[in-house]
Amino acid sequence: MYDIIIIGAGPAGLTAAINTAHRGLKTLVIEQYDKPGGQPLIFYPDKIIKDHPGFPIGVLAKEFARRVEMQAINAGAEIKCNEEALKINKIDDNLLEVKTNNGLYKSKRVIICTGMLNIPRKLPILENYKGKGIYYKIENLNEFKGKKVTVIGGGDNAFDSAIQIKEIASNVNILIKHAYAKAKEITVEEAESKGIKIYYNTELTSIINYPNSKKIKKIKILDTKTKLTSELSTDMIFSSIGFSTVYKFLKDNNIELNNDGTVKTNDNYETTDNYETNIKGVFAAGDLNGEAKLIAVASARGIQAAIQTFSSIKKPYWIE
Repeated sequence: MYDIIIIGAGPAGLTAAINTAHRGLKTLVIEQYDKPGGQPLIFYPDKIIKDHPGFPIGVLAKEFARRVEMQAINAGAEIKCNEEALKINKIDDNLLEVKTNNGLYKSKRVIICTGMLNIPRKLPILENYKGKGIYYKIENLNEFKGKKVTVIGGGDNAFDSAIQIKEIASNVNILIKHAYAKAKEITVEEAESKGIKIYYNTELTSIINYPNSKKIKKIKILDTKTKLTSELSTDMIFSSIGFSTVYKFLKDNNIELNNDGTVKTNDNYETTDNYETNIKGVFAAGDLNGEAKLIAVASARGIQAAIQTFSSIKKPYWIE
């Protein structure tokens, strides 16, 4: 029996756990992957995070994940990895049950912090592509050594990955379907200063392999503004167009969503800003209900959800 069960051990989930545990609530964090850390650890462990407060020269994503995990454990939170949450059952107004692939756990409140589940979105053209050379994360930077790489996406992760790849690749291009990049201006300027060419209003239309081979030779691209097509010589494609939310898990648990697929919480209803979903006692925090997909913002939402769940259990908390 727990006071709080947190689903997801990314920045939002671990930060929420630190704060609920510090407030004396018996806290369990359930993580489906083999290590806590979430998206930073899974998708860009060797990337230097430069925009998080407290790290003037930046911090490696894997080191940041390690520190937050240690902080949660030291606060008293329990973390179970390799365990996937499947169903949240409401027993009564003050008791919930979380079913996982390994067992059942009961708690007074649940905070969903699954983020975007770390499943990369795929361009339709890449859905059925059987060839080699398509990447969604950097596991071994040396794979890009001396290669011509095309990065697809206009967000921070796309640009940060392109800059990281450019350190070892022979040539890097970025394709953005919009007329502007969503990445921070300073990051776009850094990419340009390193010789990365950015193609705006551009979409990938086809991939051409070498004859009798699964290796990429070149790609065809479309300028959506001029409607002109052209070809780019490339060896690898790095796709970074965002992540899919946990639709099946959310749907199975009757969690109401906004039109953009994020979780609708009380702050979305323009009532009390307490991060509670349409299911009483079930809260959501992090990328699932936030517009700005930044670690600092996800962590802040984790803190807010922790405070609200604590207040809802111990109300008025100074009496108990």
